[in-house]
Amino acid sequence: MHVESWLETYTGIVPEEILAALSVPRRTLAWESILRDPAGNDDSVVYLREMGCVVAGFGACSEQRDSDLKARGFDGEIGAIYVLRCFQEQGIGRSLMKELAIDLSGRGFRGIALWVLKENARARRFYDKCGGELIGERKEVRGPVILTEVAYGWRDIKDLQERI
Repeated sequence: MHVESWLETYTGIVPEEILAALSVPRRTLAWESILRDPAGNDDSVVYLREMGCVVAGFGACSEQRDSDLKARGFDGEIGAIYVLRCFQEQGIGRSLMKELAIDLSGRGFRGIALWVLKENARARRFYDKCGGELIGERKEVRGPVILTEVAYGWRDIKDLQERI
């Protein structure tokens, strides 16, 4: 599901060689590590949404890994949120955002931030609708490619919970 969602989301945004290098076996190993040892992976918590027998979407949250964002009060992080295209516009993304916010709030975090590719207009519209504020920008180097990401933040988790 993670690889499929990357292909759906990033075709036309990310260079083809990066997408061609995606591997279900490698992603499976990465997820096995995260799920087996959350403490060794920034205390990540993962939530799934299923439609029938299909994983339609997932979200992951943890303590903020970006020291600048953390210093600015965004101490919680949404590290991933993906919904397969055929299940979008059905409330799955919103329910995942709410569950991630509830989880982080329950662990004592006050603010949330996430990074998204600047060119990912669909995701950015979603975060705008959820009341996210643009709070940063960075360049990510992936081999010969430089990708620009922007950060969205919610200074108060409760504001996000109320907007969803």
